[in-house]
Amino acid sequence: MQTVSIIGAGNVAFHLTRAFIKNTIQVKQIYNRTLSKAERIGEANSIRFTDKISELEKADLFVIAASDRAIEELSMHIPFDDVMVVHTSGTIPMEALKGNYRKGVLYPLQTFSINRTLDYDDIPFFIEAKNKEDADQLLKLAGRVSNKAKLLNSEQRAKMHLAAVWGCNFVNHMYYLAEQEAKKIDLSFDYLRPLIEETANKISDLSPYEAQTGPAKRNDKIIIEKHLDLINDPLYKNIYKELSESIIKTYQNEL
Repeated sequence: MQTVSIIGAGNVAFHLTRAFIKNTIQVKQIYNRTLSKAERIGEANSIRFTDKISELEKADLFVIAASDRAIEELSMHIPFDDVMVVHTSGTIPMEALKGNYRKGVLYPLQTFSINRTLDYDDIPFFIEAKNKEDADQLLKLAGRVSNKAKLLNSEQRAKMHLAAVWGCNFVNHMYYLAEQEAKKIDLSFDYLRPLIEETANKISDLSPYEAQTGPAKRNDKIIIEKHLDLINDPLYKNIYKELSESIIKTYQNEL
């Protein structure tokens, strides 16, 4: 695959473009319905950009890096048959791509924000394609960006995306709730950073199961009840209770 065009201009598109260019993969064109977003990526990387699907130029690979709900519709408008088209979603099946072109998936397992610098070498890329030749080409492409490229089918990829939501999105929301508690006593989130960093660093040496600490692991009902009494919001009270019960169940044979 000599040339790549990106469909979309959000966080994933921004970082994929940067990763491809860094690894001397030619990005030919950026398309996005909002021209200013395509322009932001295009001008920063000296890539042609457009907001008109009719202006799409032929490339070896089209990467649809757009929201899940937009993938199917966008895939209908790629006007070439003898190309390959992939999407980057963790949950949408490959069959959502509509067209006579070759189809696949190029799913990077990472949380992407435009204002963050990432080490692309360590980002896992999960690959799916209709046939072995296309899968091999996608693995080769991903291998130029990352040291961690692996084949997964749609069901496996959806389960991995679920794992990522547990391990990233939900964890980050816990940080938000922790920040709100600290603010109630006029303390900065910075006081929690050393604890959070050590918790994250521990799983470099320990499994998450081994790294668990806290009142729920000990089934310390007195502390758990004190915490529940401190929480006024019924939703957050239930989150604390349900998480504690899950931890207690996980370690019940050790109590």
